[in-house]
Amino acid sequence: MRTIAAIVVLTLVAIGAGALAGLQLFAAAERVADAKKAATPPPVASSYAGSARLRKLSPIVTNLGAPANNWARVEASMVTESMSDEDAGILAAHVSEDIVTYLRSASVTQFEGSRGLQHLRDDLTERANIRSSGKIRELIIETLVIQ
Repeated sequence: MRTIAAIVVLTLVAIGAGALAGLQLFAAAERVADAKKAATPPPVASSYAGSARLRKLSPIVTNLGAPANNWARVEASMVTESMSDEDAGILAAHVSEDIVTYLRSASVTQFEGSRGLQHLRDDLTERANIRSSGKIRELIIETLVIQ
């Protein structure tokens, strides 16, 4: 009978100690969560200067060089230095022409996989940079659909 009473007392002590530890852990977790909410995230460093602007190009639809029955639709944007809207519009038209010319000479196999997409992006960025005499920093391909 004494052993049963001792087991019951030890069980009650263990339940009390567990409940106390759980409440303390819960309070500590709340303090950490509140501290994370109050902390402001560090500012994201941009690789572009304050004068850079993102300009969206009109969607481009053209047929590919090989096979000729495949079509490509490209939506892209260009990151430019600060320039007037008129100059940017003219430059965007020239870059769109260059993209059409490039796609009409390309085949579907050139765009397969992640490497193909990266090569396309690099080639188009290089062409845009040459066309703009360095005013375009990057050409960003937003969507590419080949049908």
